[in-house]
Order: sequence, then structure tokens, then C-alpha cells
Amino acid sequence: MTNPKPLSKSEFVRGLDCERRVWLDRFRPDLKPTPSLASRERMETGRLLGKLAHKRYADGIFVPHPGEGHNAAAQSTMALMESGADCLFEATFISGGRLARLDILSRGKGSGWVVDEVKSSSVKEPAKLDGDKVRDLAFQVLTATRAGLEVESARLVLVDTSYVWPGGEYDAGAMLGAVELTKECAELEGEVECVSSRLIEVLGSEEQPSVETNTHCKTCDYFEHCHETRPKNDVIFLPRITPSVVRSLREKGFDSIEQIPKEEKLTDARRRMRDVIVSGKPHIGEGLTAALDSIPFPSAFIDYESSNPAFPMYQGTRPYQQVCFQWSAHVLNSPTGTPVHREFLPLDRRDPREDFCLTLWEVVSPCASIVHYTGFEITQLRAMAKDGIPLASELLDAIETRTVDLQRIVAEHVYFEGFRGRTSIKVVLPALVPCMSYKDLMIADGTAAAFGFRKMLSEDTPADEASELREALLEYCRQDTLAMVEIYRVLRILAAK
Repeated sequence: MTNPKPLSKSEFVRGLDCERRVWLDRFRPDLKPTPSLASRERMETGRLLGKLAHKRYADGIFVPHPGEGHNAAAQSTMALMESGADCLFEATFISGGRLARLDILSRGKGSGWVVDEVKSSSVKEPAKLDGDKVRDLAFQVLTATRAGLEVESARLVLVDTSYVWPGGEYDAGAMLGAVELTKECAELEGEVECVSSRLIEVLGSEEQPSVETNTHCKTCDYFEHCHETRPKNDVIFLPRITPSVVRSLREKGFDSIEQIPKEEKLTDARRRMRDVIVSGKPHIGEGLTAALDSIPFPSAFIDYESSNPAFPMYQGTRPYQQVCFQWSAHVLNSPTGTPVHREFLPLDRRDPREDFCLTLWEVVSPCASIVHYTGFEITQLRAMAKDGIPLASELLDAIETRTVDLQRIVAEHVYFEGFRGRTSIKVVLPALVPCMSYKDLMIADGTAAAFGFRKMLSEDTPADEASELREALLEYCRQDTLAMVEIYRVLRILAAK
């Protein structure tokens, strides 16, 4: 197979974990699912941050990308550089079967050029940055350098999360910061060349490559395709399993969890999962009754929704700062009582945190216990208390002294095969309460809720769509707390048995 299309930066990064994924991206796009809402939002955030970054370079020129393809764009890049342009957006270089479209290319202080790649990550010291993002930049530098560009400096332009938005336009100079990575790119040159050469070879083949399936597969777009011949209970699903342990188990002849013998050394969580799969019976721990009996009533089952956009929505907040905008509570006066539902979702564009705390305090202050799922609620109250939001400190004290983490009770005392090694509420609910599900909800997860909230408040959203989003947000958060109540009731039945 001839393969005239050069390897792009995005293909290189996706190939770092799995070369088959790149081959499937290129030749079997029919297998790839529609991008998730989270993926689409990340792409849109990246696009908007790129536009903001351009404001740092007043003399920037976009390189035209005519219909003739990448070669024409590369020629346009060279022509603009030779004409004396000081800054180019989407400058294009091709070398060695690789393609680089640089976010920002500007003249340096000497005879060379500065390569700036814009990412939606937050500013960190070089050693703390995501290694794949540094390799992303190194790929761009390698490609441009081999095409004849003299690179004086290579940097990632990232979001400065210490920036406090004062309102009005976002300040590109204050909200974005550049991290110098020229030395790191040079150190990665050999690795990047080796990996990219292998990927170019893979993309030149008519056959999809044979690869090891392991833990990285669980979140891949092509999981179903690559695992259609693998066991249902593949050892990769064991809780907190690492690639090296997966390989060790496979070397011993254990491809599926039920093949693991009793005498094999496993963590308690992994052994519990193995025993449930082998026996076909759920695990109900002896301590479940005591854990449930320790919950005093009345009890408020609560859940929050929050939004943490790169571009702050409220004056005085920072990029990626979590802002709680919604809560739901189901209050039980006794273990077998009928739950009373309360909720909060703002109607305007003001910072919602003060009203959030005030309305929640009215509900939980009379309760003897406050039930939540994981520690997110406590974390957010700590942040609001630190920011001086009225009643946040009182709420924090109440939840810390009356806390019941339902997820911890499930994780420590109960395991059903349907959990598949996880204990998130989206997994536990259908396993314990089959009649309840999130699949038919318009908004069905936290990412969609945050996006829906921002869209609901947008001035560009028609009133009827905003009203529909509001109802969907209320329904989703209400479902979360009702799910907790129903899980609690099923746990009581299991404990009684």
C-alpha cells in the first residue's frame, strides 16, 4: 500500500499508547464512535484558547491552506517567512513523512524561531507536565527542524490557573503562560523519531498491526473491535490493575479472571471480584449491617453539580475553578420512610455559590446524617469555605461531623459481578436497582450537566432550549440522589438476608 499522507501530530500522540489505534483512525473510521460531549468540549476549549493566544501576537498572519493540500501550505509558509513575516499562525512543515502545523511561529531574539503550541492544560513546571504533551511539542519541533527551520525556542502555551478574572474581556497575557521546553524537546528527539518512524511504517501497511491488549484499552474508542475475541472477564478488569500485573497473570496462563486459582496472591478487592465471578454469587460483607445501622435519621442524601470551564464565568473566579451551581437532596426521616425531595438551580447569571450554600443549609442543618457518594461534596465545601462563601464553613462542619459516604460502604462490603471492578454510582445503580437507569436522560453525566448549565445561561441559547436544559439538569441531579436512596434500600435488604 502506498501512503502519501504524512503522519500528523495528533496521529503521533494517539499512537504513543497503541499503534493499532492510529491505523484504525486512518483506515477504519467507520468503527469509531461519535465523539463524546467531553471530547467535543475539549476540542472547542482548545479552539477558543488558540484564538485567545493569538492576541499575544499582534502581527500574526494565518498561513493559507488552499485546497491543493499540505504541500501548498508548506510552500506558503516558506514564502511568508522569506517575505519578512515575524509571526505565523498554522505554519506548515513536512519532512520525513511527518506533518507539522504549528499553532504559533514567531521570530526569536537571534536568527532562529520560537515554536509555541497552545494546550488547554494548566501551567506547571516542566517535570510535572503530561509527558504526552511534551512529546507532542517535540514532534512538531523535530518535523520543522528537519524541514530546515532553525528553532531557537520551543514552548507550551498553557492556562495560568492563578489568573483571577476581573470581568470583561479575558487578558491573554495574564490568563496564558509559556513554559520553556527546548531542552526537553532535544532530549526526546531520538524517541520521537523512532516512534514516528514506526507509525509511518504501520500506516504504510494494508494489515492492521498486532498489539498487546492491556489496561490502556479500557478507555479506547476501539475497545469492542479489539476485544471481540477476548474473554468477557479479561484480567484487565481487575480493580486497580497495572499493565505489569496483567502481563504477569497472562504469563502464568490466566487470561480471564475465573482462571485465576484460589492460591494466587491477590489484593482483597481483586480476590473479592474473582470469587464472585467464579461462584456466580454476590459478595455481601459481614460488616454491612453495622455500617447501615450506624446511619442516624433524619438523613439527607445529597449531590452537587459543578462547572469548571477554562474561561471563568464569574468575576473573581479562576480558570478551571470548580463552581457548584446545583444541588439535589432526598431527605429520609426514617430508614423506611418516604423521601422528601428538595433542589436548587439558579435562574440567572450571578455567581450561584452563596444561594447554593444558603438553600442547602436550610435542608441539611436539621438532619442527623448527610449521605453523599464519594468525597466530592466535602472537597467543594472546603474550597467555598476558603473563598469566604457565606455558610460554607457551617456546611463543611456539618457534613464532616455527620458524613456518610455511601460509595465507601458499597466498596467495603458489597460486590456484584455487574460492577466490573468499579463502584461509581452509574455502575452500581443498574446492578443493584435494575429498574433505574441513566440511559434515557437528556443529561446523563457530570460533564453533560456542566456543559448544559453553561449553555442554559448563554445569551445565544433560545428561551425554549434553555427551559428544556433546565428541566434536564433538574431531572439528572434528582436522579442521582434518588439513586442513592434506592441503593441504600437495596443494601438494607441484602444486609437482612
